[in-house]
Amino acid sequence: MSSVLLRTESSASSQIENLTVGARQLALAVLGEHSNRNARIVTANVHAMEAAISLGGDIDAASILAMHRALLGESDPAHAGRWRDEQVWIGGSNIGPHVADFVPPPHDRVPAAIADLIRFTRRDDLPALVHLALAHAQFETIHPFTDGNGRTGRALVHAMLSAR
Repeated sequence: MSSVLLRTESSASSQIENLTVGARQLALAVLGEHSNRNARIVTANVHAMEAAISLGGDIDAASILAMHRALLGESDPAHAGRWRDEQVWIGGSNIGPHVADFVPPPHDRVPAAIADLIRFTRRDDLPALVHLALAHAQFETIHPFTDGNGRTGRALVHAMLSAR
């Protein structure tokens, strides 16, 4: 039953990113059979969620990078498991961040921001839902990767939940 729930959660997490796949295509991808691109990406999300859950709450920078590597290793190996090395922005145009909806911190501040996030994930003085929501918001605000931040952030929430 847990594997069905994991695949369902991974599919739902991917749908937020407009990555949809049917149950048959997902099953083929999980079995390593010929499948479409979205099915392979959702299967990678399953692997990232599995990596997150297996942490048992032992979250550090290396484990966040490992979740991201599991997520994007096949589809974007050049960036998988690496902090971003360029400025990114959300919304607006491809030309520059001047009309962006959100501009995360510069890439050279990502390691320190992640270290702060990791310290926050280890706190035990907050109600669970508040702790998870704030950690997820902090992660998404840092936006440490060029792609896959949303799915990695949701996997991080699972890692934190597995520690409780």
